[in-house]
Amino acid sequence: MSTASKSPKDRRVALRGNDVIRLLQGGAFYVAQKKDIIDRLNVFPVPDGDTGTNLSLTLQSAVASLPVDEDHVGKVAALTAKGALLGARGNSGVIFSQLIWGWAKELEKKKVVTAQDWAGGMVKGVELAYSAVMKPVEGTILTVSKAAALAAQKAAKRGHSFDEVFMKAIEAGQEALARTPELLPILKEANVVDAGGQGYLFFLQGSYKALQGETWEDAGAVEFVEEDWQKRERFHQKIEEATHFTYCTEFIVRGQALPIQVLRHSLEKYGDSVLVVGDATVAKCHVHTDRPWLALEKGGLYGTLHEISISNMKDQRREKESLLVDKVSLAMIASAPSEGWAQLLRKQGVRAIVSGGSTCNPSAQDWVRAIEEAGTTFAILLPNHSNLILAARQAVQMIGADRALVVPTKNLASGLAAAFQFEPEKSIEDNMKAMSQGYEALRYAEITRAVRDVTIHGIEVKEGQLLGLYDHKVVASGTVMEEVIVQTIQQERDDWELISLYTGEGLEKQEIENVIAVLEEHFPDAEIEQFETGQPLYPYLIGLE
Repeated sequence: MSTASKSPKDRRVALRGNDVIRLLQGGAFYVAQKKDIIDRLNVFPVPDGDTGTNLSLTLQSAVASLPVDEDHVGKVAALTAKGALLGARGNSGVIFSQLIWGWAKELEKKKVVTAQDWAGGMVKGVELAYSAVMKPVEGTILTVSKAAALAAQKAAKRGHSFDEVFMKAIEAGQEALARTPELLPILKEANVVDAGGQGYLFFLQGSYKALQGETWEDAGAVEFVEEDWQKRERFHQKIEEATHFTYCTEFIVRGQALPIQVLRHSLEKYGDSVLVVGDATVAKCHVHTDRPWLALEKGGLYGTLHEISISNMKDQRREKESLLVDKVSLAMIASAPSEGWAQLLRKQGVRAIVSGGSTCNPSAQDWVRAIEEAGTTFAILLPNHSNLILAARQAVQMIGADRALVVPTKNLASGLAAAFQFEPEKSIEDNMKAMSQGYEALRYAEITRAVRDVTIHGIEVKEGQLLGLYDHKVVASGTVMEEVIVQTIQQERDDWELISLYTGEGLEKQEIENVIAVLEEHFPDAEIEQFETGQPLYPYLIGLE
């Protein structure tokens, strides 16, 4: 059983194997939970760019073979290291596996582990990680892990508890992560911190939470380090020019007395991004090369080859650039919370969709990515939600007003009305004016359910009741759908000419027909149209003209 108490007042001096399992699983879980955040920090539009996914898969492999019950720390560490090494993916994953491997080497004979042992393992891991890379670069996961390890070692030598050692490591890691753009100019130009370093920090935070017996809450990532955005077109051009080789080649070599250093230097002759890590019996190899067969042949000289992976990085890059084949001069990009809305917007000429809405707010980087992949010289952005406008504008700051502008549509119906006015053969200025005017006369209503008791805008609402909003103001509540809808859209007038119903997920056909029948009764002169858009949380979104 674990000897570690969940009390924050407990000055833990030693952990046993089961405690270590819990910490490792906590760290791996937290990285998996945050992998999309880490992925959004990537600066490279080429293979090896899914840092969050790669780190998550690496750590999943590391903890997958851990037993349910093992009290010997050394055995737990050895199993973790082997799993990480064999499951490592991408540069960051391989480096992370070395951090784990060095840590495990330090603990391999330990039945229990003290805070000083743990910190010593972190330092050993950093040493191995640096040695695994032919040309270590500061401003990466190496920098963050080194700062965290040294802080942990310093705290442990002063007799601090496990809890305090982890806190010191996390604090130092956060400071180092914030400095990565100053150490690596390419990060500063892209306005991000290092993705691998963020992943490492998430791992420490998840492990610490497990140590405390806490649940995993959103720690947040430092996605951007400046408000004054640089243009990324020039940045991506530099990345493309720096990619000389075609094939990302990975494989495992198994054998006896494997010459790690010799193999590493041999592979360097064939390409770059060379990583060879492991021990005398198993080595994980990674290289970017134009001649993958030579890399495999060289590895085969020392042992048997396993888990061979060769991917054509240029093909993968072309897939992202496929829209450039039919590049247009002017196009719309809009957010949509469902496939139904995406289809409706595409029918109005929207070229690219950014997934997002009230339940999932896309970042500025999501908008930038959509702009870059849309195959257009200039993009008009339709946020279609009040909470998304700032991120869209931030994306314009990032990529430049000579590449995109925002029509600040606050809801989906407004976005649709704006898109209806779009004419690609006209100028940007004419389209911006027409699209802005196109939705100004539109009114908008939303029907949802309250998640708590509240009195707002003079309306008393109980949890679970239907809630009617008119132009983002609460105007009605109740238990009968038809009544709430009528009350909501009668707020300003009752002589609407067009009522557009956009129906959400989970509604039955009969329910919709009942609503339409009541609307026809209350608004006999209005044309009523209905679209199955399938948005979550809002049974009805309503456009009024």
